[in-house]
Amino acid sequence: EESDYYLQFSKNKITFEGVSKSKLTNVFFDESNTQVFSIKSGDFTEVIVKSPNPSFCKKFKIEEKGRVISIKFSPDQSILALQRTQTAVEFLTFSDGNVSKEFTETFKGCSLLGYIWAGKTEVVFVSDSGIKLCKVDVNTGSVHTVKNLSLTINWFTYYSPVCLILLNVGVPHGNSMQLLQIKQNQILKLAKFDVDCDSGVNKLKKNAIAERDVALGVVYNQPRILLMNYQTVNTGVQTEVIVYTIIKLAAVKKTNVLRIHQSGRFALNLVDNLIIVHNQLMKSSLVFDITDAEFQGVVIYHLPVIEPKTIKPFDEEQPASSTTTQKFCELYSPNWIMFQPNIVMDVKAGCLWTLELILMGFYKYIEDKKELIKFLLLRSNSKFIIARTLSSLMDEGGGRLEELAEIFDQINIVYKNYLEQSMKSQIGLPPSMSKPDDDPVVEFRTVIDQSFIYTYVFCKLAERVYNEANKKQSRLLSWTLLEYIRSLADLQIPAQHFLYELLINCLVLTDSYYQLHQLLQYHGVADSKPLACLLLSLENVYPAASQLALDMLERLGTAKEEISEILLSKGEVLSSLRYATSHAGPHDRIIPSKYLEIARQTGDDKLYRCLLKHFESKSHYRNGT
Repeated sequence: EESDYYLQFSKNKITFEGVSKSKLTNVFFDESNTQVFSIKSGDFTEVIVKSPNPSFCKKFKIEEKGRVISIKFSPDQSILALQRTQTAVEFLTFSDGNVSKEFTETFKGCSLLGYIWAGKTEVVFVSDSGIKLCKVDVNTGSVHTVKNLSLTINWFTYYSPVCLILLNVGVPHGNSMQLLQIKQNQILKLAKFDVDCDSGVNKLKKNAIAERDVALGVVYNQPRILLMNYQTVNTGVQTEVIVYTIIKLAAVKKTNVLRIHQSGRFALNLVDNLIIVHNQLMKSSLVFDITDAEFQGVVIYHLPVIEPKTIKPFDEEQPASSTTTQKFCELYSPNWIMFQPNIVMDVKAGCLWTLELILMGFYKYIEDKKELIKFLLLRSNSKFIIARTLSSLMDEGGGRLEELAEIFDQINIVYKNYLEQSMKSQIGLPPSMSKPDDDPVVEFRTVIDQSFIYTYVFCKLAERVYNEANKKQSRLLSWTLLEYIRSLADLQIPAQHFLYELLINCLVLTDSYYQLHQLLQYHGVADSKPLACLLLSLENVYPAASQLALDMLERLGTAKEEISEILLSKGEVLSSLRYATSHAGPHDRIIPSKYLEIARQTGDDKLYRCLLKHFESKSHYRNGT
């Protein structure tokens, strides 16, 4: 169904006990493991862990030692790291839900900004004086330094899918950034760069670049850094999003700028290769598509794909699992926190959702169908909406045929690329050639192959045409099929026989026998045995179809037996025998009884005796009758 919205929250939300001063409850979120920690202080510190992964959900108590400022499990959930101060991190292991071992790593002469689990036992500590990769030894209760890097660090952000750390380095109010990657027990320095920002506004801030204004993520197979840039203009403050692309994990380039033309309080998400900019003040979201075009050295400026709209309101009729979990959640609440790529968390209401696209909203509001198809081909789960778009264009009649032809080219270019990639994988190219190590996230393309478009577009229209006996619609279907086959041919993609079969049936339905004859005579369709069989079945309504079928089988060169049998079935015994004899190979057998039986059925005694004499003279008689 069409929708008035472009974005919605997943139905499977996670509910948890939200932040509450009266209940002394605090909430933390671990992006790497997708775990929500609700921590309630009291005689003991009670920890409730919620996650989409049921095995990652837990509940336990630990000794009350003061306020927690960070808490995370190792990737295999075997070790809990917990930070209460800027000088120490506690490590705990559990047995049967109880703490079995506890030890602490302390830091002197620096202020600990945070930590990251880089592996089952590998942890990265980030302080204001540097970054340290360590190995945690549970047996000895100790932490060993593996790699150390000295830097002046103001803040950092981490994106676990590609193990990238972005550091704000240098003077406290500067805009210098250092990009690192944690890989195979190494800290790799990738690039140092300065970011653009509007000093007219940002100079009033404590830091020129604030951590909350930066997001790391992957868009169209490329790691990206997204920066909210607040600009001073005559009318006040407006915002843009600057996109830096990390090219081959070696260089960082400013590649895109998203023009928002709004003021407000903004936050970012990434959904299906789209950049979503939420405006809490305006209670709306903007959708940007930087597309998959390769960077050509020139910064590209973008406007939203579509008019700003609110996220689809919560479904109030949807029953909660219990009355205790029924929560009131306000859209664009000041308590919302966004995590990458597509997580929205209301820390006070105690809800966590993932953000999803409603593609039918784009279908409704993007009027240019070529732009719509271009957009949909870059989205996941868009096949049936593409089919619906094609069907709607076909329903509008022949006036949209040129537009359909261009859309078929769009679709088939993606299809051809897919076929070429499949061929490379089948011939056994090394993995490094098809998926390099520095390309860790594989981009998505919606591939519309011949079988899909035949089943969900052409056949559905054909069904209506046949039921209504609508010759005008049948002609339109023929024209559209020809355009689709033309597009395949232009891209050197062999068309499947079922497309030709449908085309021939449409031509027969409209009595377009001349066009059918021209199509076959000038090889407008590819020869195949199924197609020849279809032509044979049309002999009653189009007598010339039989000869066209025989010509097609002859061109194939692999249907000697079929041609002979067809001639026999038509009662042309001598023609069949003549053909079989002239095309017989050294191991082919001609069975006299078959020919004699057909000759007997014709009632032509002269023919029968002639054949009998022929087989006797050729010493075939003993083999057949």
